[in-house]
Amino acid sequence: MRLSLVRRTSQGAGLLLGLFGFTGIGMTHLLFPGLHCYACPLAITICPIGLVQNLVIFGTVPYFWFGAIAAYGLVAGRAFCGWFCPFGTLNDLLGFRKRRIVKSLSYAKFAALGLTILLAWLFADTMFCKVCPAASLEASIPYVFLGVARVNRPFLLHMGTLTGTLAGMILVARFWCRYLCPMGALFSVFNRVSLVHLSLDKRRCTRCAECSPACPMGLEPHADIDDHNCIKCGACTQACSSGALSLRFSPRRTP
Repeated sequence: MRLSLVRRTSQGAGLLLGLFGFTGIGMTHLLFPGLHCYACPLAITICPIGLVQNLVIFGTVPYFWFGAIAAYGLVAGRAFCGWFCPFGTLNDLLGFRKRRIVKSLSYAKFAALGLTILLAWLFADTMFCKVCPAASLEASIPYVFLGVARVNRPFLLHMGTLTGTLAGMILVARFWCRYLCPMGALFSVFNRVSLVHLSLDKRRCTRCAECSPACPMGLEPHADIDDHNCIKCGACTQACSSGALSLRFSPRRTP
């Protein structure tokens, strides 16, 4: 089975688990490994960003949160962004224009994560959730159509941030994932140590850069192995005619 087909199947599973409550009500204790609104009408998994804000608000030490994030990160790093996250899937669907990444701006996602936690502490409220574009799609819009919410200022604020984010995705492939996603910031910390990793056979690599145009994150995969922006989607491995790049699930070997 082609890697791209396996990936689309995995992304479909992310949609079923995250948005459609596919596994049933008994799974509500699960921390979702991606950006996902826990206010979604059919959600049965927990949003990590929503949870950490609430833990900060109530002054609770987030042992479970830290453990779950570390477990997910050590297994796959940012592969969850490329293979499972529903909002990442939307980024892919709108990713028509692959542009080179501005690496200096890519650190903004760490600022977004820090600001999310800081604002939760300062205002004792889940401030990020009020502007989160994933929440706009998964909660704000569905609740208005279901008739249990109405068009008001918070709804219009959500529509504004969603419109801006969608425009960014259309103009630059994986715009949200590159520059703004706090979940991407969390998982990127583990990108160089996770079991899922990109491997380069230097003996085969000709430095032709065939892999670069295929990368939705705008990286040079042969030069940016497991960079914090790499979502380990495997597109570069399929573009590499010399077979120098491969996606592996194994403990890393020290050179």
